[in-house]
Amino acid sequence: MKAFIFLLMCGLGAGTLAAQTLTGKVTDMKQQAVEAATVVLQAADSTYIDATLTDSLGVFRFGQCPERYRLVVQHLIYQTLVREGSGANAGTLVLTPKDYALGEVTVRGERPLVKMEGSRLTYDVAQLAASRLVTNAYEAVLRLPGVMEQNGTLTLAGTGAVSLILNGKPSSLTYEQMVSLLKAMPASRVERAEVMYSAPPQYHVRGAAINLVVKGYKVGESGLQGEVNGNYVQKDEAGGSGGVTLAWLSERWDVDAMYNLKDRYYRQGMDFRALHTVDGETHDIRLPDNGWGRSLTHTFRLGTTYKPTADDRLSLSYMGSLKPDGKSVMDAWGNVTNSHNDKRSDIQLHNASLNYTAGFGLSAGVDYTYYKDENTQDFTDTESEPSAFRSDSHQRIDRWKVYADQSHSLAKDWTLNYGTSFAYVDDRNSQRYDQPEMSGENTESRIDEYTYNVYAGFDKAFSPQWNLSASAAVEYYRMADYRKWAVYPTLSLNYIPSPSHIFQLSFSSDKTYPDYWTLSGSVSYLNGYQTSVGNTNLRPYSDYTATLTYIWKNKYILQADYSYVPDYFMQMTYLDSHELHAVYNYQNWDFIKLLTFTAVIPFKAGTWWDSQLMLNAQLKHDKASDYFDAPFDHKRWAGIGQWTNTFTLSRKPDIRLEVSAFGQTGSVQGSYSIGAVGYVDAALRYTFANGKAMIQAKGTDLFNGMNRLNIESRNGTQHFDMRVKNYERSLTVSFSYRFGGYKKQEAKEVDTSRFGM
Repeated sequence: MKAFIFLLMCGLGAGTLAAQTLTGKVTDMKQQAVEAATVVLQAADSTYIDATLTDSLGVFRFGQCPERYRLVVQHLIYQTLVREGSGANAGTLVLTPKDYALGEVTVRGERPLVKMEGSRLTYDVAQLAASRLVTNAYEAVLRLPGVMEQNGTLTLAGTGAVSLILNGKPSSLTYEQMVSLLKAMPASRVERAEVMYSAPPQYHVRGAAINLVVKGYKVGESGLQGEVNGNYVQKDEAGGSGGVTLAWLSERWDVDAMYNLKDRYYRQGMDFRALHTVDGETHDIRLPDNGWGRSLTHTFRLGTTYKPTADDRLSLSYMGSLKPDGKSVMDAWGNVTNSHNDKRSDIQLHNASLNYTAGFGLSAGVDYTYYKDENTQDFTDTESEPSAFRSDSHQRIDRWKVYADQSHSLAKDWTLNYGTSFAYVDDRNSQRYDQPEMSGENTESRIDEYTYNVYAGFDKAFSPQWNLSASAAVEYYRMADYRKWAVYPTLSLNYIPSPSHIFQLSFSSDKTYPDYWTLSGSVSYLNGYQTSVGNTNLRPYSDYTATLTYIWKNKYILQADYSYVPDYFMQMTYLDSHELHAVYNYQNWDFIKLLTFTAVIPFKAGTWWDSQLMLNAQLKHDKASDYFDAPFDHKRWAGIGQWTNTFTLSRKPDIRLEVSAFGQTGSVQGSYSIGAVGYVDAALRYTFANGKAMIQAKGTDLFNGMNRLNIESRNGTQHFDMRVKNYERSLTVSFSYRFGGYKKQEAKEVDTSRFGM
């Protein structure tokens, strides 16, 4: 703790500093926003630094702010304006009309899809929302080049899982709550999305990340604002959600409140077949199962931000999630079991966060998360032992995090960043069975986890063509007898020979730790033949990724990635060679290696057809030389394609159709060989009431392609097939209405990736 206090004092000690971003607004003489005006940023000696376009609100932003600068604003029908200044807020720049008048002239142009800002690839979300059929921020994220949704999780091509950040602040919502929040946020309220293949350490995430920047407070938007929304989802059974978000905005105070109720129904199943060899004797196993689940989740948030000056913020927020009566049922039958598994759960999460951001570059805060999961299982089986039991499982987690970050803009375009953080987790797990003969499987554990982190980095613009960003974080991690020092370097080198050609080379490093419940070593019975077993000896794995990106004409993207992940782990099925049981558990492998090539090709035909094709080819190598008695060493190429098409059927009224398709060839995953899979979605949207109201009907997985996922293993004595049924086909009818110029407030993400049973 003394070491952390010293690091925190170092992070807080700072001199005068200039903000890293430069923003302003362009209007005409009637104070109306001027969209698509070109704003050129120059040094005081007129040296070119960067250029951008104003958005629909007339706002422009640069990712850097020299101590002194010149702004040159140009537009077809206005006189060129030159303004010199200093400071992060350039204020309002008023354009004067040219002396001549244009008649009935229509000017058409194409704004750039992507722009390089330092180490970030910045996308104009307003442009994406205008050209794609998206209704919320989450759908807008899915339209970013290279972003896909796999098994309900966002992934970034070549890097796997991606972290989500709002407004550059450290995270404090769960991933599920973050997704729920983004789905409730209108896409029109997101100003831009910043994709980072190597996130700088001041974001307090490592590896690939997407930072969504929400449009800030604007003059004239004070008062009460909000949104009501709801949807009806029809699968085998009905579900849906609804909510309301309110915000009171003013020059000094922002207050927001949110409530969302979600009724979720899901169904799943699998046909499992195996030739299971036990002590030299082979058993023919046939085991179909089918299950469903339903939960009612209440999510609520209350937050306030005080703004004593234009550059200072003091924010306090509370976030809660209650899932009081979750239920899941799974039935399995066949020649080895005839079981019924009934589970009930009560989950709650509470998070409180305090953050202070100063105009001189300091950002410091503390947040606390409380998580509790109580789970009851009633199990019966007429074919195997144990024949019937009841188990009670409990997990409680208390987590504290304190952080401080500092940034300085120095002479000659140098920027210095440094900071520190400390996290403490108290995790308590228990599982007890009611049968005396099962008492040996009772578990009770407590985990105290300490993480100390300090980092330093810099940004340097060597010229308008070359820019370098580099950092290193030193981390000390302690949990029980496991103690580890680690260094996490990141690097991003940009080369822009001309506005039409952008190159970026990035490198990132990361470490992933097992979830707490797996480390408890608990045993869970799925049916009479299959069990899920924890691993108290599971080690964290590291991830080293290098990415080379080329962007042509600010829209066509080519990318190559290489990742090396030693000690990787994931849950797989193992057929026990001494007992007639299949075990789902986590084991460390030697490594996985990934070589990935990605191409993003947008296409337009007039104003009625807007298309984007994403192609991905990946060579994957999975190796585990000490995986029970069934080591594996598999390597295979796989291809992924995603094609999204938006058709404007009518502008008045505003009716649009979107058809998207996804396909993946066969691939490998550990000892598994996974068959090809694909799906087609379609949506029809009608927007009315001056863009404030929307009704949409969407069909998901129209041809039931995700219900035919085939997995097989042919690895020594490991001989089995799984046909997974996901039951993703659904019809969703959505409605939303915004009032008062609604602006969604910033919320943080609580990381619960290691929580839960």
